[in-house]
Amino acid sequence: MKSIADEISLLITTYNNPNFLDIVLKSVLAQRVLPKEVIIADDGSGQPTHELIQQYQKIFPVPLLHAWIPDEGFRASKVRNVAVAQSSGQYIVMIDGDIVIGPTFIQDHRMLMKPGRFVTGSRARLMQKATEALCRKKTHHVSFWNPGLRRRLVLLRIPFMHYLIKGNSGTKRARSCNLGVWRTDYIKVNGFEEKFIGWGFEDWEFVQRLYNIGLVRKNAKMLAPAIHLFHPYKNASRAEINEQMLHHTRESKKTRAEIGIDQYL
Repeated sequence: MKSIADEISLLITTYNNPNFLDIVLKSVLAQRVLPKEVIIADDGSGQPTHELIQQYQKIFPVPLLHAWIPDEGFRASKVRNVAVAQSSGQYIVMIDGDIVIGPTFIQDHRMLMKPGRFVTGSRARLMQKATEALCRKKTHHVSFWNPGLRRRLVLLRIPFMHYLIKGNSGTKRARSCNLGVWRTDYIKVNGFEEKFIGWGFEDWEFVQRLYNIGLVRKNAKMLAPAIHLFHPYKNASRAEINEQMLHHTRESKKTRAEIGIDQYL
């Protein structure tokens, strides 16, 4: 019987990619320490994703919840808020539906969670042919020596080295694909800003508001390894508008989302 981190809810965003979600869920099942629950934040996926989640719900050793919203375009901010509102853990660990996590991922985030800070992690990149091969095999296993792997040093887990490497500051490489935050802090900043629609900068803006309430960033260097599966880039037509909203949050020291999680609590 595996141990369970009763404090942690794992949130996985997804949209119409059951092949990736299947691999990601397999990597969750392989955790040495499981989260207390897994919540699929589903931005409007169709029936194949629903059926996959139902299959996994039958075998998952912890609750597997499905937070779904209708498909109205890229609404990652909204679906994260809906999912977190359904969570029961004290601490939220977020990944995207294209992130395969190493077996110590939850264990490492549990070690890093401390009041007054949030945690950001890195991810290696699996290139297109290697990702396609992984999907054909339907496996989550990726080794350090896997062909087609970029930024493979991210997969090195050396806990004592973690304390010697500071990592990035500000919003640089602070992405929601590997992010840990206390639920109370998430609610304090009113979650993700739902004025962000389309791809781009909604996670940086969220992190900036965490800074604006006085939290400290901790980088999970040499811990919590993860791998990003290849996919074509999202439609970035809203990126410029979204970046302007990020700049406004920095300059105004904004702390709360105007349209946020409070509407679902």
